[in-house]
Amino acid sequence: MLHIKKLFFLLILFFVANSSFGLRDSVKYINSPYRQESTPHFQFGQFKRGFSNNLLKNQLDSLEAKPRIQWSRLDSLKFAQISLETGNKNLSKFYFQNLKVDYKHEEDYWFDELMIDYLNEDYHRALDKIKKKSPMTLEFSKIYFFKKIIEAEIQNKADDKWYKENKVLNWEIDTSLFSLDKDDPKFQENVIMPIKNLEYVLDKIIAYVYEDDPIIANACQEMAAIIEAHLSLSQAYIALSLGRHYNKWDKDILADVKAVKAKMTQKKYKIPNFRKYFPRIEYWRFDYQMLKEEIILEKNDSTEYIIPKNMNEKPPPTISFPPQLIVVGGIFVFFLLILIFLKTRKK
Repeated sequence: MLHIKKLFFLLILFFVANSSFGLRDSVKYINSPYRQESTPHFQFGQFKRGFSNNLLKNQLDSLEAKPRIQWSRLDSLKFAQISLETGNKNLSKFYFQNLKVDYKHEEDYWFDELMIDYLNEDYHRALDKIKKKSPMTLEFSKIYFFKKIIEAEIQNKADDKWYKENKVLNWEIDTSLFSLDKDDPKFQENVIMPIKNLEYVLDKIIAYVYEDDPIIANACQEMAAIIEAHLSLSQAYIALSLGRHYNKWDKDILADVKAVKAKMTQKKYKIPNFRKYFPRIEYWRFDYQMLKEEIILEKNDSTEYIIPKNMNEKPPPTISFPPQLIVVGGIFVFFLLILIFLKTRKK
């Protein structure tokens, strides 16, 4: 009887195993009809939104570890940049102004200095700096796009409905470029490089500006039109999504987003994950008030900056003489009283 049960149990296992293999063989994996659009000539990188707490802390620690006398110009420039990234615009402005940043050789730091005026809404001061450094602004350069955005911010500040009837960049689609190969130098000069220059400017601004801004939104919408016309639907979708983030209620941008999505669906392109390019904000939480700066004027009229300190300085004493004298005086009075007491006992 026991052998019969074992045999019956083995038969059940055999049938179950066969049925599972049969089911596995019957399953068919269906490939998605949608594919990633090829974008070899331009693809957005990830936009910074705030700055890494750990990275900034490590950079500050590295500067503090160096003796003051060993600080190079690059160290001072880096400290000015970090100051801006941590939100201390006044300290950053102080350092940049004294360092007299060279636009041609220190471009990234020069744009950081320009960002201080932009964030302070001191737009005319920013335009003056641009005019001084680049009196003849090359069309579609980084300075050109930054200048266009600043000029639009001035107009919209005077009339908050200005953005509804006007363009920010005034960048028209050049149909004569349609026939060119994407690797053609003329196409690179008139499409690829300008788009990369605008991406650089937007990357600078977006790192610090988190609130709604219709000027940024319009600039992204105009950028998307150029990208769609010359390069890619998926990258145009990202630019429009970026614009919609900065102006959620703009019906024109929303209509453009829907239109591009429809074209992508028709071509069987996957819709890009916008969050991949536009991560959540990383707020800087370091207590910057702990950082102290001091400037020393040398005989050669150059400026040397000390390493920032992470300790609050002790408050000055409320008395005008050293507190140690109180202890010494107290001990002296104590012994004097003892001597007087002993002489009195002897008498």
